[in-house]
Amino acid sequence: MTALSLPPGTWDTHVHVFEPDRFPYAAVRSYTPGTASLETLQERHRQWGVAHAVLVQPSVYGADNACLIDALRRLGPSARGVAVADVATLDDNRLAEFAGAGIRGFRVNLMAGSALDADEAFFGMAGRLRGTGLFLQLYAPLATILARASTLEKAGIPVVLDHFAGAGAEDDARSMEQLAALAGSAPIWIKLSADYRIGQSSEAPETRALDLIRRFEAMVPDRLIWGSDWPHTGGGAARKARGPDDIEPFRKVYALSVPQLMADAGLDAEARHRILVDNPTTLFGAAPHSPPLAQHAASVSGTGQRN
Repeated sequence: MTALSLPPGTWDTHVHVFEPDRFPYAAVRSYTPGTASLETLQERHRQWGVAHAVLVQPSVYGADNACLIDALRRLGPSARGVAVADVATLDDNRLAEFAGAGIRGFRVNLMAGSALDADEAFFGMAGRLRGTGLFLQLYAPLATILARASTLEKAGIPVVLDHFAGAGAEDDARSMEQLAALAGSAPIWIKLSADYRIGQSSEAPETRALDLIRRFEAMVPDRLIWGSDWPHTGGGAARKARGPDDIEPFRKVYALSVPQLMADAGLDAEARHRILVDNPTTLFGAAPHSPPLAQHAASVSGTGQRN
């Protein structure tokens, strides 16, 4: 597969940094990744032609965002972040501190472990973020998302769905119709990332990804974004067979497979530019618009905006 040139200004909206020597992992976790340093990520992005990174808090750090915040500080104003937090701790001052550091959303991960109550996580975080200008990011099976469609419709905030909206082999045309209906009544964003995580089906994985790209492009063309999912953590049966303290190797995958698949799916250069540059600039580029957060962020950063 020939690498596709990325347009200037490309955003990679889903990457992780793992630096356990400086920032130890949470004691309770479902896996233990090796080191994936910020310096290595920066080198990858230089090679690929990526201008902006969005760092996403991984489950192995729990709600301790120290590694994420440190990496954002080192990257500077071109980067953004998606944090994880206990909703009970998110008073206005804490939210403003996150926003001033470059955080633009909070992630609820219903894939890693079973301790998190789905309804509590959905309802609590969606309610807390209402009116803040920050978004809710969900990593969950599509069926779980669709079962809570009314909550997302009432949330009044942007909702970003990780990894092809959590679509699996069992998600048929009816699921896509339901997702399209939800996207028509709520500001749903879909992240084209981690095509290798799409559930197994009778189709080849590439065929399934191509189909989903076409469906999502028709569904939410102005709310599609791309993420490489670097450094490609593992999962599945291999993770279950491994102890949580055993180092899990990263997957060896082609990081730019999704941009290549966009072209293979028939998306022209204008559509690819929209997904890689224009749409993420809209979602991540501006500071939160809520006056209380903006005022406090100004006192933290000295500017009121992280460009």
